[in-house]
Amino acid sequence: MTAGQGLGHDVQQGGTSPLEGVTAVVLTHMRPGLAGDVTRSLLEVEGIAPDQIVVVVNGVGGLDDPALESSVRMVRLPTNTGPAGGFRAGLVAAFSDPATRWAYLCEDDVSLFSLPAPRLAALVERVHSLRDRPAPVGAVVAYGRRFVGRGAHTVNLVPPPGSANDLTPVDVACWGATLVSRAVVDAGVLPDADWFFGLEDFDFFCRMREVGFEVLVDDVAARRVAVQQTSHGREAALRYRRPTDVAESWRSYYHARNSLALIRRHGRPSWYGWQVAYSFRQLQKAHGRSERSAIAHGLWDGILGRMGENPRYGRRVGEFDSGDGPSGGGSTPDAR
Repeated sequence: MTAGQGLGHDVQQGGTSPLEGVTAVVLTHMRPGLAGDVTRSLLEVEGIAPDQIVVVVNGVGGLDDPALESSVRMVRLPTNTGPAGGFRAGLVAAFSDPATRWAYLCEDDVSLFSLPAPRLAALVERVHSLRDRPAPVGAVVAYGRRFVGRGAHTVNLVPPPGSANDLTPVDVACWGATLVSRAVVDAGVLPDADWFFGLEDFDFFCRMREVGFEVLVDDVAARRVAVQQTSHGREAALRYRRPTDVAESWRSYYHARNSLALIRRHGRPSWYGWQVAYSFRQLQKAHGRSERSAIAHGLWDGILGRMGENPRYGRRVGEFDSGDGPSGGGSTPDAR
């Protein structure tokens, strides 16, 4: 398939069901309950067949139900490769089936956000209806962001009603629940495993656009979860089922480090000055010594060009058992 045959072309070639040729990929690490919820939703709400679901287990974890595991395609990686390596493996597994035209990438906690449900069939049909696009559609994200010219800083985009097919171009996005065209992988664009965690999704979407694909946001979904994309809204959505971002200070290491990698690969020289100012602000707002240390260490490793996993910074608690209390407090930095 050529780059000109993007997602809109693929949908036109599908059969009678919008979900024909769609393989869902659930990526999980240390969150069997949350991953189980997402997988059950794909089966029971979205109507995806079990053999069209790939669950990638990043080192530790799986699903909370052995029967559920046996019904879907499980890919178990020997170590945690981060979202970058995990979704890379998931895309390769999904498109190893020649009938798969699109991969639907799902983070294991995406069910905590109030996305429309069911969503996928209607989304594919809306993409099918697109006409006269300036570039082939490479991906459709659930909530998207645009660069504002101040380093790696972005703002959440909430499109008003009225755009064509309720699909609007964006620059980058978090993984969330994202539809990716086979044409993107055929063009050689995959998540870069060296990024491990932190803006690895931004890098993927930037490279997708740089080779000529459009990245669109699903306006319907973006409007539905707009409040949950703020710092306080995200914390409220997550805090009863998994540690909040602010409770996981290790995240700040990868964001600080990979922000510099993002500038080197996709930015402009002026972005470095903005990034210095942003980093000082984050140091001032840090919630204690561990977060300040993580930011400083990340900046230093970013200057040195170090990438991959740093064993000092990683997840310790994936999710809460029933009855556990909420985690953390305060607001989450708008890291993206």
